[in-house]
Amino acid sequence: MSPRRWPPLLRALLAQGLGFLGLVTLARLGLRFPPLVWVLLQAVLAVYLSRALALHPRWLLLQAALPFLVRALWGVPVPPWVYLALFLLLALVFGGGFFTRVPLYLASRDAWSQLESLLPEGPVRFVDLGCGLGGPVAHLAKARPDGRFLGVEASPLSWLVAWLRCLPLRNAQIRLGSLWRVDLSGIDVAYAFLSPVPMPALWAKAVREMKPGSRLISHSFEIPGQPPARVIPVEGRAGARLLVWEM
Repeated sequence: MSPRRWPPLLRALLAQGLGFLGLVTLARLGLRFPPLVWVLLQAVLAVYLSRALALHPRWLLLQAALPFLVRALWGVPVPPWVYLALFLLLALVFGGGFFTRVPLYLASRDAWSQLESLLPEGPVRFVDLGCGLGGPVAHLAKARPDGRFLGVEASPLSWLVAWLRCLPLRNAQIRLGSLWRVDLSGIDVAYAFLSPVPMPALWAKAVREMKPGSRLISHSFEIPGQPPARVIPVEGRAGARLLVWEM
């Protein structure tokens, strides 16, 4: 799989790592600069490589700031519990992705609106498989009070945010757990913003469980060997689109 299709966090780390290797190469060639110049070069290389790896522009500021932050903290005594707290925070946000191989992706508001237009008329049953922070579920539940909307999320902190977000909505439910445990037999529209890795297994699950006339929608990621019935471009990251399969 091309690095440009890796999760954003991995691409950001790759850009920083390649930039650092470039600086090591320059140092081995005998180039000598003041420390601040090395930090500036790392920031420039990280931003350039981040653009080459198709990272969203919001990552570029973080990539530029990270070398200066590391330099500022270099040698500063940090209590060990700080690192433990940071690790636990990352585990709560991204922990589900380590087991499901699905990182945290957030759909744009334009994608939410396009999803709304893809819902059939009447009392619809919708599920967001890997709902992240719950944006699509909350939006659709407000727009379609006649429907039932379920979000499933494996990362505890993301689930908590989504659960609190949808708590006031009587027709929305957020469940903590694996998307693979969700029964799709009664679902009219199943939506997923996952990654390339689980798409073949998701298709097999949909074919096995979803009823005739239901609809499977993937944000951006294709199903190998299964051309979609419709492809709808949406705003957001480069190449963002909704792929629609009629079951």
